[in-house]
Amino acid sequence: MSTRDREPHERRRAPLAHQGGRVETRGDERVARALEAALEASADERDTLTHGFHAYPARMHPRIAAVALDAFAREDDLVLDPFCGSGTVLVEARIRGLDSTGVDLNPLALRIAEVKTDRRDAESRERFRRTLLDVGARSEARVRARTYARAPLSREDASWYAPHVLKELAGLRQEILAVGDERDRRALEIVMSSLLVKLSLQRADTTERATDKRIRKGLSTEMFVRKGEELVDRWEALDDACPARSPAPELLWANAADLPRVQGDPFGLVLSSPPYGGTYDYVDHHARRYAWLGLDPEPLRRGELGARRRLRDGRDLRTWDAEVVAFLESLRRVVRTDALALLLVGDGQLGERRVDAANQLAGLGPDAGWAPLAAASQLRPDWTGREPRREHLVALRAVR
Repeated sequence: MSTRDREPHERRRAPLAHQGGRVETRGDERVARALEAALEASADERDTLTHGFHAYPARMHPRIAAVALDAFAREDDLVLDPFCGSGTVLVEARIRGLDSTGVDLNPLALRIAEVKTDRRDAESRERFRRTLLDVGARSEARVRARTYARAPLSREDASWYAPHVLKELAGLRQEILAVGDERDRRALEIVMSSLLVKLSLQRADTTERATDKRIRKGLSTEMFVRKGEELVDRWEALDDACPARSPAPELLWANAADLPRVQGDPFGLVLSSPPYGGTYDYVDHHARRYAWLGLDPEPLRRGELGARRRLRDGRDLRTWDAEVVAFLESLRRVVRTDALALLLVGDGQLGERRVDAANQLAGLGPDAGWAPLAAASQLRPDWTGREPRREHLVALRAVR
């Protein structure tokens, strides 16, 4: 068992979580009302389509994305999410028949988004299900035969798993890698990824502390098969929700502060949730996953915007402001002259200094090519013990 500090009675809560409550608005009245409706929609707890398939801390609530797209997206708009995470905006764009592009510096985010936005017809889903069951059967046979398999992990990473769990996951990975169809193989890898924290000794994605877990032999494979069957059901729901014309999103690995220029028409609508300054270290949330999938997290570690590890006190506000300006300027270079940007942002926490995110965007936006149009704000609990802070949906208009 790891010697890391254990807090077995600690409740699993994210630093910021959704809750209802009064919404304050400012700016253009029509736009502000639409922003208010989007924020209020976050009270809907239903887990639909492929949204909840894979844990992804601090992802945008699907109903916020849905209401915002319905209110602001035009049929000919190219939609951009420069911090796409696991693909919430991209899923909602796809079921509306909108062309979209997702950008993220986290390679795992793009792999999850790829699977969550994958439209599978009945034949493809059935093929995947048969492959899933075959992989599960082969993994079970490995467990019974005690077949040796080596995990692609460092000693430190391996210490997060009970020995028999580590061995079973290593064998399961080998069976997945033997699948010939690349599309199915990549989806199976993400099915496995969705279970890695639950099967490790880590308490939760956002809590890198060890805890006691009793996981019997064979359970990892059983959970893998069940999770894969869940994905098949979610794919069916996505397929049913998509119109005949439902373009797959383009996925780009890039830093939002240095977005690549697009070929053809520029983007007309930006809908995204940038990092909340000083609140998370996103790269660490998926530490259990990178090695299993052969992904390199170092570019994200170096380039992650708003990281808590670099914004430790109020004196770092100048650094955070510079990062915000950088991604706003980058955004302006790839959009139309009349583009609208809808940014879901939470107040920053730089040590003991609280940073009003809506005011920050309003103050920095004009010099970066964006004029503030409207904003809606709602209180969110802060589970670090500080006073509640606000989450804002801010509308900016590109300056000609």
